[in-house]
Amino acid sequence: MSLQEVLERLAIHLPDDMVEALHVHSKEREGRNVQLQLMNEQELAEGIKWMGQIEIFKHIVPLWTDDHSNYVGIYVEGPLAYKLCYISHEETDLSPAYRNVVSLIAELEQNPALEWEQLRKDYPSGEDISTEQLAEDIRCMNELRALLEKDSPVDDDVRCQLLYSLMAITPICELDSLLPYLDDEDMYVQERACVLLGHHGYQPATELLKEVVKHGSPNGKLAARKALSMIRSKQMAKH
Repeated sequence: MSLQEVLERLAIHLPDDMVEALHVHSKEREGRNVQLQLMNEQELAEGIKWMGQIEIFKHIVPLWTDDHSNYVGIYVEGPLAYKLCYISHEETDLSPAYRNVVSLIAELEQNPALEWEQLRKDYPSGEDISTEQLAEDIRCMNELRALLEKDSPVDDDVRCQLLYSLMAITPICELDSLLPYLDDEDMYVQERACVLLGHHGYQPATELLKEVVKHGSPNGKLAARKALSMIRSKQMAKH
């Protein structure tokens, strides 16, 4: 059964160019010793079944897996449609890592033996993104914000994952929008805001990060210290 037939049988719709890229990728990796392997029909069906029962996974379909019960999934609807995330059996973080399957496939073809943590990701993005990619990321940000600002309450776990995604796709020119999350009541959101601002070396966050070190949650305090250290290091590297 072809990959296209498997996807259709499981009622998964992906753009034709992505299906073709997955088909070629599957053929090229047959019999090779690789870290991430495309799932077969049975694995896909099982993955879709259990993920569909959990609110935070309901828009995600697993496509790749490793030997340690971890997956790479694709968002099939919503603001993040067709972006890819990593589904770890240890810690849940569903923020996008790749813009689409073509981007991940290109990285896997260049580095078939690398584990997930070693692969070069699209997100968080750097300064080298195109005008089209920037516009797409800002559109996704606005749609995620709209979901978060709906009148109906959002489950805490869903809110956390939406904010993880929002922060991950935030481009450098929009980093100022992450500053309010340094004071978020969810310690995991506060922690992630510290991590992202430190990753980008965002100097305007320095004073607020110092406040988190003094008054933040336990997670936030540690993350803020690390973020301040990263910001200092990045500033020193520029001189």
